[in-house]
Parts: sequence; C-alpha cells; structure tokens
Amino acid sequence: MAQMDMGVSPPPKGKKSRKKKQSFGKSLVTGLLPCKGDTTAEIARKIVFLLALVILIVAIVMIILQVSKEYGGKSETDRFIIDLKNRTPTQEHIDQLPQGTIDTERFAELYAENNDFIGWITIPGTNIDYPVMQHPEKDYYLHRNFQKQEEFSGTLFVDHKGKITKDSMPQNTIIYGHNMLYKYQFSALMDYKRNINFLRTSPVIEFDTLYNNNQYKIISVFMTNIYEEHGEIFDYTHKIYFTNPDEFFDYVLQCEDRSLYETGVDVQYGDEIVTLSTCDQDTAFEARLVVVARKVRPNESPEVDTEKIVKKDSIKYFDAYYKAYGQTWKGRTWDTSVVKGLDDYIKRNNLEDNPTDYE
Repeated sequence: MAQMDMGVSPPPKGKKSRKKKQSFGKSLVTGLLPCKGDTTAEIARKIVFLLALVILIVAIVMIILQVSKEYGGKSETDRFIIDLKNRTPTQEHIDQLPQGTIDTERFAELYAENNDFIGWITIPGTNIDYPVMQHPEKDYYLHRNFQKQEEFSGTLFVDHKGKITKDSMPQNTIIYGHNMLYKYQFSALMDYKRNINFLRTSPVIEFDTLYNNNQYKIISVFMTNIYEEHGEIFDYTHKIYFTNPDEFFDYVLQCEDRSLYETGVDVQYGDEIVTLSTCDQDTAFEARLVVVARKVRPNESPEVDTEKIVKKDSIKYFDAYYKAYGQTWKGRTWDTSVVKGLDDYIKRNNLEDNPTDYE
C-alpha cells in the first residue's frame, strides 16, 4: 500500500519493463554512424551525410585560414613589399630605373621586381600605404598581387589610359582598389563616408610617382551608381583628360553636387586631380565610393582649413538610393564660387539648380 501511495508499483505480471533510455552522446553516435541493424538505405544516407559534413568542415577551415592570411594584419604580399622597400638597392637595380626617377633608394627594388610599378600612395591617418601599378590591360591587377600572381584582393592600379611619364601626368589620375575586410586595400576610404571627423583628420592624399612627389587636397567624397536600372549614372571613369575648360567644369560640378561634404578647398581649371575608386558596401545595391582631390599647387601650403569642412544638406544620389532611404535632391546648396569660373559655366549652359524650386 505504501508503494501505491508514492506512485510506485511493481510492473504488472507478464509485461517487461521499459528499455533504459540512451544517453544523448550514444543517440548522436547511432544517429550519425552506420550501426548494426541499419538498413542499406539508412547506411547510405548516413555515409552521404558524413561526407557532406566533412566537406563543410574543410571549407570552413579553409575560409578561416584565408581570412586570417589576407585580412588579419599583413598578408604575405604586404610583407614581401615591405621587405623590398627596406632593402638597400643594388647599383644594378638603380640603373634599371626609368630616366627621371626622383627617389632611387625608395623605388629601385620595387621597380626591379615589377616594372609595372608606377608609384606609391599614402593617406596619413589610415593604413593606405601601398604600391600603385599601371599595365596596358585595364584590369590586369584587379585580382593579381604585386608579383603578378592570382590573388583576389589584387593590387592598387592606375587607369591604363592615363599615362604617367617623366614629362606628363593625366589631368585626372584614377586609382582603383578593392574594398576588403579589416581596413585592407581601399576599405579605409569608407571612413570618409561614415565620419566627417575622419575627413577633418585626413584631408590630404599623398601619391608619389617615379617622377614626382605629389600631395592632393580632398574636394569631394561621393557615392555613385553603375547600373542603369538603379537610375542616373555618372561615369567618372572616362574623365581622364579634359580637352577644354567646360569638360573640366562638368566633371567638378558632377563631383561636387554628389559630394557628402563641402571641404572649402578651391579648384580651378588646370589643377591636376586624383580620383580614388572602390566598391561601396554599405548599401543593398552595388555602388561605388569615390574620393576626389586636387593637387597642391607650387608654393601652396598642403594644409587644409578643416573648420570649413561641413556636411551638405542636399546631395545628388540616384533613384535606387532615394527609394531605399527616402532622401531627395533639394537643389544645389554648396558654394560654387570655390571653383573658379564655374558660375559662368553654369549660367552659359543653363545648369542652375535653385533650392527654392524644390520647396
């Protein structure tokens, strides 16, 4: 009677007690591994599953190793380039440099390793500190490293149509680079878009070619579309040479209308420009982030009055962006007088865009 009161009673006669429940570990093993008593179909299913699991694990390990190699700190290619820069150049390698090279100690070993080397770009305050290449094939270095080996992250390169020589530079030097993880390659450019204080801290780009040391003051940071289905396209990639002032003014006007900021840096026809181009990964649609800067003139200070750098309240984007984020173009509100001769160009071509027309 006591047993019944506690809810415990012996099993009825003629019935066996229940089997002891398997542990989780044992259940997992018998569920995954072929066991005695499994049917042929069950064994086949388990084998296929195990093979798929092994392939998945191997793939994950390879991805982790690749990420660690390419994005975690310096890659093998980075270390190789640093070693080249730190080597004392041989006289043989110095003699191989093109006539007019200004820094034989700095560039001799780099050029001897790869004659496509054309210069070096540095943006103080960032980890952008890389060699820049130029090859007759436009996208040759898109997925090749400094040693011309296949590597997804590629190498920074100058548009092939803008020849850099001892005697000339393109009016607009376009430098392309991937937007990689962990501030690798040109990913640090995204900080210009995300943080105005970053622009105030690093408003100058240094791009030294084999033949000249150059500094550039940033005049525009903008995002642009590359697909017609997303709206208007500003094809900045074809603006390398300007045959007349109007072509120059058109380019600068397009850049400034789209810029996230006013930088207060003045511009005039005849200024050399450098344009940095990378992918913009902040949006749901593929776009490009572009940073444009004009060259510091002879006898001009490279210092930028950062107090003049302000956010714009009207920025020209494109249809897909407006639909996704609800913003609109409110007309041209930036100070066009910073571009000498631009106001006249705007009037002659009926390009006025008065903010009052949008009220």
